[in-house]
Amino acid sequence: MASSSSNPIRSIIAVLGGLAVVSLVTESLEFTLVTAASGGTVADMAGYFQVRNRPAILAAKLVYNTLAGVLGGYMTAKVAGARELRHGVVVAVVQTAALIWGFTAGEYAAFTPAWMRVALLLLTGPAMVAGASVRAKAVGGGQ
Repeated sequence: MASSSSNPIRSIIAVLGGLAVVSLVTESLEFTLVTAASGGTVADMAGYFQVRNRPAILAAKLVYNTLAGVLGGYMTAKVAGARELRHGVVVAVVQTAALIWGFTAGEYAAFTPAWMRVALLLLTGPAMVAGASVRAKAVGGGQ
């Protein structure tokens, strides 16, 4: 069973690690799919997003972003070692804030369809909490 207190340094590492997992998984898969769908490296960002915004790739993006969120939440909780669910909520809030910023003020915000931005906001944070919840239940609690 997990201990009832957490180390602040470990908590920070857990949250940053969870964010890194989500970013690494989603960006790697997206780049791989876009490269495969375009038949090679895309020369510019407009061309990249033209390929990325194909319906099949956007559908895949919803799936792999959600799964990456579950994995990121799980890994955050595992690394935290205590108060797993609370750490999952924190990483989900931070990820959601980053998505909101990226989808409103980010340099490439306009290249993502509005419905996709909304869907990712609605799916990613809850998926991260779900992943942390799975880990918390596995260790017998997790607050």
